[in-house]
Amino acid sequence: MKKLCFLFFYMLGYPQDTMNDFPISKNMATDTTKKITLYNRLYQYGIADAFVGGLYKGTLPLKDLKSKGDFGLGAPDMLDGELTILNGKVYQTKATGITIEAGDQFKTSLSFVTFFRPDKGFSMEKEADKEAVFQLISANLPNKNSIYAIKITGRFRMVKTRAFPPVKEEPFPVLTSIFHTQKTFDFSHTEGVLVGYYVPEYLNGINVKDFHFHFLSADKKQGGHVLDFVGENLKIELANLNSFELELPQNKDFQNFQFTTKNNEALQRVEQGK
Repeated sequence: MKKLCFLFFYMLGYPQDTMNDFPISKNMATDTTKKITLYNRLYQYGIADAFVGGLYKGTLPLKDLKSKGDFGLGAPDMLDGELTILNGKVYQTKATGITIEAGDQFKTSLSFVTFFRPDKGFSMEKEADKEAVFQLISANLPNKNSIYAIKITGRFRMVKTRAFPPVKEEPFPVLTSIFHTQKTFDFSHTEGVLVGYYVPEYLNGINVKDFHFHFLSADKKQGGHVLDFVGENLKIELANLNSFELELPQNKDFQNFQFTTKNNEALQRVEQGK
């Protein structure tokens, strides 16, 4: 049976050790085919502009989020830190600096996940700062108008991250008005991974344009939203995401949220025929 399973994965182009990640069952072929369709797809819950505007209440349980992807970023319920999703587990870095594995019933207000399967990779052996790493990645993006999941693994001389403290009283303030409350952390001589995305301009506001990364140390004790870093011996893996699934919260806060009007004169003229 195991040989047949290996043949099945081999025909689909999976590496040999991939079959160890899947249970062997009567429904194996069906389950595997279903999961394959989730690769190269970004699943997003919530809208970035609404989150920045104060919609911090978590409405999606992490158990449901995990069914949509094993790699990504998110915001915890009531803005208590940052979420990093890696290898199917969700880690919460709190404003205290402590990083824990969050439970399945914990909720998120905004998240971006995919089943990570890189289709391109390269290395940077020499020490490089954030700007140099991002420039190299940009030069290796085949299409600047695609979405990419990006994993950067290596040793970091320095990583600076941040996490916001929880909010408690409504009406919740907009995120830009509470920058003074964010906690920053400076980690030095640490190994770990940067988990993130490159998102094109046209999705800005729905998502977050350009590069967006969270950090998680190898020992799972350090983390947060990445502000700066200097690393070496970096392994960079890219996954081109060719589809996008957006799920909207169904609570009253989202339904009543007032988005900022964005005018596109060209589209308006086309719609009106003049």
